[in-house]
Parts: sequence; structure tokens; C-alpha cells
Amino acid sequence: MPMAPTAQDDIRRSRVHVDGEALIRGPEGDFRAPLRDLSITGLHMLRPPGFTLRVGQAVEVEVRCGPPEAGIEFLLMARIARTDSDTVGLRFAPMPDRCARTMERVLTQFGTLYTGATDERRGRR
Repeated sequence: MPMAPTAQDDIRRSRVHVDGEALIRGPEGDFRAPLRDLSITGLHMLRPPGFTLRVGQAVEVEVRCGPPEAGIEFLLMARIARTDSDTVGLRFAPMPDRCARTMERVLTQFGTLYTGATDERRGRR
């Protein structure tokens, strides 16, 4: 008999709101902006001022999330997956299992799963 999905399974497959910011290090300089959502495969963030990187560009990204006193930071490789006038999406390069498990725990402990209801803070569903 299959096991029932757990909250950890939901976190693994979902984009999660977590307070924090991302710092993208690209060839034209560094760009910093607040996170919109985070998953173990990538992130969505506000578009930083002056951001000019192209879709497909490889970057290093530093993600700081959770409460400031927790000091949670991830340093990951990623590619620009999408960009528009307001936001940027990054897709992370495959990360070691230990890093993925740590991110899952952080998202479970400090994140909020999107439920499909309108989230007025971000004007999204």
C-alpha cells in the first residue's frame, strides 16, 4: 500500500514563500533583491535595479533566508531561467543530496506553502 504524502513531499515539489534575499553574482556585477519564492530547484525574486543578464546565463547565487538570527545561507550555481520587467527566475544546478535535504528542512521550518488562494502580499494565486 502506498504511503500518504507528507509535508516534506509537498515542500520538495512546491514553491514556498520564505523571507529572504538573493544575491546574484554575474559577469557584469552583483545584483541583490528580495525573494518571492524558493524551492529546491530554483527561486523567483524581484528584478534587481540595473539587471541585464540574459536567459541561459550561468551565475552564482547566494540565498539568505529565514529569520536573520538563524544565519541561513546557501551558495549555489544557477542559470537565469526567465526574466520580465518585475521578476527574475533562476534554475539551480543539481545540488548535492546533503544540501537539498538541508534546504528542504529550512523550507519546512521557515516557509509557507502556496495554497492556491490569492496571496495579497504578492498579488498572486
